Amino acid sequence: MARTPNSSDFTVEARDDEILRFLYQHNPWWVKKPIAEAKVKPFKRRDYYKIVNRLADDKILALIGPRQVGKTTIVYQLIEKLLSEDGINAQNIFFLSLDDPYLNVSTKNLERIFELYATNILKRPLDELKEKGAERIYIFLDEIQSVDNWEVILKRWYDLGYKMKFVITGSSSVSIVDGASEALVGRIHPQIVLPMKFLEYIRFKEGDIAELVRSNNKRMRTALKTTLTENKPEEFYRVVNEEFKALLPYRDRILVHLNQYLIKGGYPEIASTSDMTVAAQYLKDYIHLTIYKDIVRTKKVRDPVALENLFAILAKGSSLIVNREELGKNLGLKRDTLNMYIYLLKTAFLISEVEFYSESRVKRARREKKILINDAGIRNVSAAVFDEQTVANDSEMGRIVETVIADHTRRLRFNLEATAFPSLFYWRENFEVDFVIDPFNKILPIEVKYRHSIDESTDLQGLRTFGRKFRPPLYLVITKDRISIQGSTVMMPAWLYLLMC
Repeated sequence: MARTPNSSDFTVEARDDEILRFLYQHNPWWVKKPIAEAKVKPFKRRDYYKIVNRLADDKILALIGPRQVGKTTIVYQLIEKLLSEDGINAQNIFFLSLDDPYLNVSTKNLERIFELYATNILKRPLDELKEKGAERIYIFLDEIQSVDNWEVILKRWYDLGYKMKFVITGSSSVSIVDGASEALVGRIHPQIVLPMKFLEYIRFKEGDIAELVRSNNKRMRTALKTTLTENKPEEFYRVVNEEFKALLPYRDRILVHLNQYLIKGGYPEIASTSDMTVAAQYLKDYIHLTIYKDIVRTKKVRDPVALENLFAILAKGSSLIVNREELGKNLGLKRDTLNMYIYLLKTAFLISEVEFYSESRVKRARREKKILINDAGIRNVSAAVFDEQTVANDSEMGRIVETVIADHTRRLRFNLEATAFPSLFYWRENFEVDFVIDPFNKILPIEVKYRHSIDESTDLQGLRTFGRKFRPPLYLVITKDRISIQGSTVMMPAWLYLLMC
């Protein structure tokens, strides 16, 4: 019986035939075998359609996002697309999982793997890839952050001028973006892949509703842009009200999915899992892998227990303004260490920060930030409220909804006016405004009131105080089920707002 190799076999001295055997396992299409159905999956994220057009250019394409968000699935879908095209040789498509437990890939043997691929699969020298008319080679490298100094290797191969298209994935923005900014400036296109937003969750669950919504959500965003740039809140309300009425026949189904989304979040595997115990365990595994594999191991964190405790505290208080001095004392961490841990959680896509809104950057920097967990499911399992009964807890649901609204508002900001890292703010002077965005150099304050009853005399004091100071063209109030307009204040249900984003 053949011996199963372990990671120690893949040192610089490993036999070529052992390495090649693993390469064939990663690339079944070389021997005319199909990609396993479990890997390619029929459902295609919206990100796939954005990314597929990038295969034609020369830049390194980097898919960056949390673990288990679907980056590898997108890669296999891209490979399937290439295999279906005329004129593309299956041997010209090379996939390698760099965190494979049997492939102890390093900067040294990655170069050797490329050479073995050229010699044994392409069966021609790589120098021929420089020649006019040479066929393009597609190199897919999964979990690139597993290899130290990966950017140096890719820069060398890119600069050689070979007709190669590199597609890489990574679970840490600091490992990809920071590394690329130093070694691969001008050579790389980063594409962030996040958990499914609510519209995509609906598309995953019920495509017919999603198709209807997607044809209309652009109308709402266009009307929002018009309102902000031309000061026409009535136009925004008119369009929103029309879409609200158009979707009324589907509202009950949408609300069922919303309650599930608010508890389970937007990870594809979790969305397809009906057993809540199994889903909770999946999410706990994601968190553990992210903290210990993407942060502790690669960044050499000295106190991983404190890092775990920090994340649990942030999850429970998601959407609250964080007093870092007090938090550091409670965890026994120096401020510099606490700041570093928060930064690492951000780069691993677990949390986001919301700055205080001010026209003065100095004031922004001086005030404490809100910290939010990026995915509702991750937040809920970390805060020990991953339970369908949570939807009956108004206090807990208020915090969950605010967490989800924050994530979607950041995406709305990007959809209105694309920027690499769209900013999200809050504001507080005696009274608080939950979120503020500033597309087109206009200000949009957003207040979350996820409840049946809203007392405008007390619940909207933050918006009124903010308005007297900044005079925004529109005020948005996200409600549980109310839709109305009064002056420049528009109220709309959370489910409709999320679908607009």
